[in-house]
Amino acid sequence: MNSLTKKIDVAFSLPAISADKINAAAVAKVNEMLPELDAKTRAFDRNNSQHTLSLMTLTMLNGQSPMRMMRQVMSEVEKRKMALAEAQVNHAKSVKELEELSGKDDPVSIAEFRQKSVGLDVMESKINGSFKDIATLIDAYENIKEVNGIDDWSEEDFENEEKRHHVRRGFELMYRNLLDGGRAQTATIEYCQQYGVHPQVCLTEVSGYVKYTGEAIAKGKLPHANELEDFLNQMADKYTVNVDKTSERLFGKSKLANTDYMLKLEKKDDT
Repeated sequence: MNSLTKKIDVAFSLPAISADKINAAAVAKVNEMLPELDAKTRAFDRNNSQHTLSLMTLTMLNGQSPMRMMRQVMSEVEKRKMALAEAQVNHAKSVKELEELSGKDDPVSIAEFRQKSVGLDVMESKINGSFKDIATLIDAYENIKEVNGIDDWSEEDFENEEKRHHVRRGFELMYRNLLDGGRAQTATIEYCQQYGVHPQVCLTEVSGYVKYTGEAIAKGKLPHANELEDFLNQMADKYTVNVDKTSERLFGKSKLANTDYMLKLEKKDDT
């Protein structure tokens, strides 16, 4: 990195004519504590924590479908790649502007140099945050593959998993409906029908689970959210076959995804 872009303690200077308008105690406090705040701010160089990014961003509107979560990883990485591509241009411009101001000793140039130094420092912090986000997302991607026993996957695998995801999602929405309002909402009823699950069957299954869980809690048992996910997985395993039956009724065939339209990736040569 060019020496001009290294972090420096940027001072703030005002002409003597303005000195009597500045609170000396406030200036002293800023000079004392600003370095610590600057240092700690570097821990918050991105919008989300690693926990929020992994546990919320990757499951928002996706549930806990491994394929959907991995697709979300790629979407989040893509956004940060584009941000980094733009940031490198702005960074280069800022470095050039600093170089042009370096050595000038007039008051305006000195003040602009300080201003652009602060801006460059903040920019580099945000760039670092993007790299940290991408690294966190890659960790999540690798962990999802490992915990689900996924060695390699393709667009066809994703399409096949979509059926199971939507069936599972229908039961998940029904569960939320019952907790939130005690009844199935119209959107959930339609969702179930679209993927071949009879809405009353879904309602009955979920109502039974809600009753079972309520009785367990009343007896002092505090189930983990993982138990809900296990129930949803059981429902997905039980009813995913219904999707094929719906496809056959609507389109005359159970397999809708045409592999001719899918991206073909060459297999890795391990030799």
